[in-house]
Amino acid sequence: THRQALPKEAFLSFADLVEATTEYDLPVAALSYPWLTKDHPDPRGANLARVARALKALLTANSITRLGVFWDFGSLHQHPDPANGVMRTEEQNALFKQGLGCLGTLYSHQHTRVLRLTSFPDGHKAEDQAEGTNVAKYFDRGWCYTEQSWAGLTKAGYLSLDLGKMRDGKEYSFDGLRLDCTQTGGRRPPLLPSAFAAELETKSFTNGKDDKPLVKRLYEAAFEEQFGKATVLSYALLGWGDAEAAQLAEVLASGAAPRLETLYLNRNKIGDEGCKALAAALKEGAAPSLKTLNVGNEKQPELMAVCEERGIDLE
Repeated sequence: THRQALPKEAFLSFADLVEATTEYDLPVAALSYPWLTKDHPDPRGANLARVARALKALLTANSITRLGVFWDFGSLHQHPDPANGVMRTEEQNALFKQGLGCLGTLYSHQHTRVLRLTSFPDGHKAEDQAEGTNVAKYFDRGWCYTEQSWAGLTKAGYLSLDLGKMRDGKEYSFDGLRLDCTQTGGRRPPLLPSAFAAELETKSFTNGKDDKPLVKRLYEAAFEEQFGKATVLSYALLGWGDAEAAQLAEVLASGAAPRLETLYLNRNKIGDEGCKALAAALKEGAAPSLKTLNVGNEKQPELMAVCEERGIDLE
C-alpha cells in the first residue's frame, strides 16, 4: 500500500540503520522497477513476491542483520486516491519533492544495494492496461534507465542485482542470488552526463516535461559526487569487453575519479583494444592517484608501458 497507509512498524529509523551498519555493509537497498498501472505499481502483489524472495536470500548473509528498502510507493508520499480527487497535502508534497532530490545519492551511493526488476511479472500484459498507462519495458523507461545508470557509476558489481534473472522455483542463498543476478552482463559501464542526457531523450516518461530536466540534474550531481570521492572501483566479473573498457576510459579521461587509487577490471573479457583505450587515457593523465590496476591482461604492451612510466602496479 502507499506511504501514508503503512503502519509505523513498517519503517526503520535512522538509529535502526546505524545499529545494523557494519564495517563491510550498509544496510540500505533501493528498488528499481516499472510501475504496472498508472495509479498503483503492483496491484496484484506479484512484484512484491519477487522482491521478498530476493530479500529472504540477502538476509541469509551473516553480515546483514537488517535491511532497509526504499520502494518509492511505500517510501515517498503518494496521492492516496487520485481517481477520486484525494491528493497529497501541502506538507506531504514538500516531503515528496525533498525525497525526489535525494534519489541520486540513494541509488548511486557506492555501498547501497540496488535491486532491479527488469522484467514484468508473469501474467502482466501491456495491452490490458488502461489508457494513459506507461506500458514501456524496464530498459525503455526514463526513471528505470536513470536508476540503473546511477547504480552503474561506482558501485561494485554484486551490489546491483538484476532480479529479472531470478529462476522460478529456486530457493536462493545469498551467494546464489548474487551469482544469478549479476551473470551474463547487463551492467553497463558508467556514462558521462552528456552521454546519459543524449540517451535519455529516447526513453519514455509519464511526466517527461518535469522529470527529464530533473533527472538530468540529479544524474550529473550524482556522477560528480560519487566519482569525486571514489578511491576504489570494482568492475570485476561483469562480462565487459573492449567496448566497455573504452567507455570507461572515456569517463576517466574526462577528469572523473581524481582520488582513485585501485581499479579492478579482472575476470572480464577485455582484450588488446580495450587495454589500448585505457592506456591512452592513463597516458594523458587520467586517474592521477591510481596505484593499482587489475585488468587481467597485464602483458599488453601499451598498458604495461604507461603503468611502468606512472608507477602503477599492473596485475
